[in-house]
Amino acid sequence: MAFNSTEFVCFFLLVYFGYWALARQRRASIVWLVLASCVFYAGWNVKFLGLILVSASLDWICGGAIHRSDSPRVRRAWLATSLIGNLGLLGYFKYFNFFAENIARGLAAAGFERASTFVPWDIVLPAGISFYTFQTLSYTFDIYRRQLAPARTPLDFFLFVSFFPQLVAGPIVRATDFLPQLDTPARHDEGRVARGLYRIVTGLAKKVLLADVIGKHLVDPVFADPAAHGAQGIALGCSGALFQFYLDFSAYSDVAIGAAACLGFELCENFERPFLAQSISDFWRRWHMSLSNWFRDYVFLPLGGRGAHRLEFLRNLMGTMLLTGLWHGAGWNYVIWGLMHGVFTFVGAAFGTPARREERAAPPLWERVARRAGVFGVVAFSMLFFRNGTLAEGNRGLAGSLEMLRLLCTLSPGTGAAVMSSAGLVALCVAALIHFTPRAWPHEVLRARWLALPAVAQGLCLCLFAGTLGALSYAKAPFIYFQF
Repeated sequence: MAFNSTEFVCFFLLVYFGYWALARQRRASIVWLVLASCVFYAGWNVKFLGLILVSASLDWICGGAIHRSDSPRVRRAWLATSLIGNLGLLGYFKYFNFFAENIARGLAAAGFERASTFVPWDIVLPAGISFYTFQTLSYTFDIYRRQLAPARTPLDFFLFVSFFPQLVAGPIVRATDFLPQLDTPARHDEGRVARGLYRIVTGLAKKVLLADVIGKHLVDPVFADPAAHGAQGIALGCSGALFQFYLDFSAYSDVAIGAAACLGFELCENFERPFLAQSISDFWRRWHMSLSNWFRDYVFLPLGGRGAHRLEFLRNLMGTMLLTGLWHGAGWNYVIWGLMHGVFTFVGAAFGTPARREERAAPPLWERVARRAGVFGVVAFSMLFFRNGTLAEGNRGLAGSLEMLRLLCTLSPGTGAAVMSSAGLVALCVAALIHFTPRAWPHEVLRARWLALPAVAQGLCLCLFAGTLGALSYAKAPFIYFQF
């Protein structure tokens, strides 16, 4: 059930009114949200509901056992059980074919001819498995660190795991943030609901009016036939792809945060205007923040963080970014993309001059603009690999990325047969204008005017907007991050 569908609108209205009708009865309201979350996920594939239940049950048992024990050895054993169980499921569904194929190729190259006959297994990737796996793991990690007490009931914990607004594509919520909200009496707040609806509307507008248009009319043509577009078209296509991914994913996060707000819950922010970043480190503090913070807290810092010297910093950072790349998908494109960002981040952090650049209050305007352009350029360049690693039709994997890199480096003029609609360019310019303008305009101005409207006017605007989005939606294109 996609957010950009009439089915979701009807579903959410039913959930909203049902929840607030039951809000005074804590257990009944939680049961209602759990059932709603199950129905929402069943819209993708009902048989994988059992997989979520298995993952949640494992961490509920492990978290409780860790909390009750004072023995370091026992606590580590239960933590290892949680890690092996969760990462084992994730590894099977997401990475088995990738690693098996590469092992088979390696054995065949070494002379074991039978290994080359490996046929990939027909494994369906469950929607959202990367997100809810990391979410449940954070629960056991935080209990192990004595930063969290177990959830009051299994029902509370299952709602934390399966809460439908962020179940399929995040944000990755921490139990330390979500579970305390279940202990606060539910109170309907019209102002919060109005802000939530505004967030939902702007998120859907990002998705349908900008991300889908840029993807259909600009990015897809370039990546489908890069030779025809040449180096200039490829550079434009990579920039468009970066904006498309940002708009698409931040739109999902907006709808998730807005829907949760309408139900009285607060989810963490996931994006903070990432293209205003003045370094790659700053970019990752602004981009997919819930994932960045997860890898920082549970991978990078436990490995040793910046370490005692640059080699340790490089090792820890490259290991973290390698896993970040693999988290996005099982393919060499994602590995290369992750390592590229590791190198970019290391060079900027280790050889920069933070005292003079990052930390000074007001660098000159020209320097801020130049640094932001540089960060945007290298991140857009990395989309050569990331965009070709997605499962979208027409992608050609690593070979396609290397061919586009060759065309870009040789400044290929293209064949002259390129077809690129002006609609994609217009949408890209509008997206850039909105992103780079001061936050007070148009974001805060529009939100203030929306909140000032009477409830009846807001309802009429929502109906009109929903009809417009339905008419303009390109076959209700799925959100890109569903595949991760």
